[in-house]
Parts: sequence; structure tokens; C-alpha cells
Amino acid sequence: MNVMQHTLAAVTSIALCSSAQAQSEHEALLCEAAETGRVVEVIYDGDEDKDCLPRRVDVHQVGVGNNGQLYMHGWQTRGCTNGRDYESKRIFRFDRIQSVEIVEGEFGERSQSIKAEGWDGCIGSNCFIAENICE
Repeated sequence: MNVMQHTLAAVTSIALCSSAQAQSEHEALLCEAAETGRVVEVIYDGDEDKDCLPRRVDVHQVGVGNNGQLYMHGWQTRGCTNGRDYESKRIFRFDRIQSVEIVEGEFGERSQSIKAEGWDGCIGSNCFIAENICE
């Protein structure tokens, strides 16, 4: 390897480590919310540009994907999704979460039933969650 290749490898390695550290900064708070049935407000990458209220999410599970990335599964009760504000079950990538705060609120009936069903880590036939961390 020449000097340029070594430099590129070092920069890539540092970037990957920084990304993993940034992803895990929200893990403890989101697991606390999942384990205690709490609601969080999430600012997701790009939300501020859409002039949206923070997303309000009932946290159901946190898991690690087959790609090593962290994900949150939950019921979104407020905030933009594809430019609209509507309730739905969603999967959130940790690398797109800018901030998280636990807020007052209770899971609605639909959210409770979704959480009780559990989640197998699949969307249709695409199963991408390797390990459930907390729920």
C-alpha cells in the first residue's frame, strides 16, 4: 500500500468508529423508554427543513441490524413522515436521529396492541434485525 492508501484506510476507520459512537449515544435513553413504556420526542435528520413538530414516538424495541447499525421500532403519533403528519408504526435508523428526549405521554390503544404483538425484525420478507437489544 502506498501512503495515500494508508491515509484513506485510516480516515475510513476513524469515520466508521465515529459513526458507531454517534449511533450509540441514544441507545440507553431509548432502551429506558422501551422498557418502561415511555414516549420520546425525536428530531430526525431532515425534519427541521420540513418545518415539522418533533416526532413523538412510543418506543417498542431497539435492535441491531444485520448491517451492525442500531434501529428503533415504535409507534409514531406525531411528526412528519414523507411530508405528512400521521400515526403509524415505524422503524428509525439511529444514524438519522439528531436528538431524543423522554416526554410525558402514554401509549395509545393501537400502539399498545402493536407492542404486544412484538416485532420479528422483518418488513415483509426482508428480515434485517439480527438481535433485539431491549423492548
